[in-house]
Amino acid sequence: MKKLLLIAALFIHQIAFAEDLNDINAAPTENAEENERYYAYEDTEGITVYAEPPLPEFPPESTEANILFKLNGFQKEREQFIEEELLKKAGFRGTANIKFRETNDSEKASSVLHGIMHIFSLGRVPAKPFSEIEYARLPQGEFYKFESVIYASQFRDISPLVRRVIELEYILQVEFGSGILIPRHNLNYYTEENIAKFTGLAMSLPDSPPGINQAKERYVNVELPKIKAALERFNNPSENVLWATGRI
Repeated sequence: MKKLLLIAALFIHQIAFAEDLNDINAAPTENAEENERYYAYEDTEGITVYAEPPLPEFPPESTEANILFKLNGFQKEREQFIEEELLKKAGFRGTANIKFRETNDSEKASSVLHGIMHIFSLGRVPAKPFSEIEYARLPQGEFYKFESVIYASQFRDISPLVRRVIELEYILQVEFGSGILIPRHNLNYYTEENIAKFTGLAMSLPDSPPGINQAKERYVNVELPKIKAALERFNNPSENVLWATGRI
């Protein structure tokens, strides 16, 4: 009798185990949606290693795709994006150290009146701007931080990845002068700390989608060496430079 009960118990256990396996294979787990973000890329000694799959490209009609197209284009396109679409439309001059705003109707009328008086007074009465008024200016050699610009711009709600690319381009063009160090203009920004920040931002970009990777390759392999070389030349000038600048 005991042998029969043992055999029956083993038989029931096998049936239950088989049903559990079928349930696992047929029904999705609670984390199935999250696990879809990962895929197996290596199986070493029985241990499966997982990695994140390549990120998809942004839709061609999206704002992100349009920005990446311009920032991966020619230098003139990149400069125009930062100066016109980012800075100017956010209320900053292309120099990134002056804020301006559009004048209201009363200020426009005052401008017209001052213009007339300026003519009849032979220039003794100063003219006033008609369409725009500059209302804040930083000292020479200082620029508005990227955070101040992006939050005032039309791109404040952009994808975090593309925002990081815009930040890198802003730092490159505005703070590092596209790899040109001018003592009275941007010397304060050519520090090891700022270069390390730029490096960290560039290296933090993923290798996909292709538009992001293309920008990353340029910042890491083209722009960063130019920035480092500019600082190196300043810190260790040639004899010709020392003679030209009157330092010897």
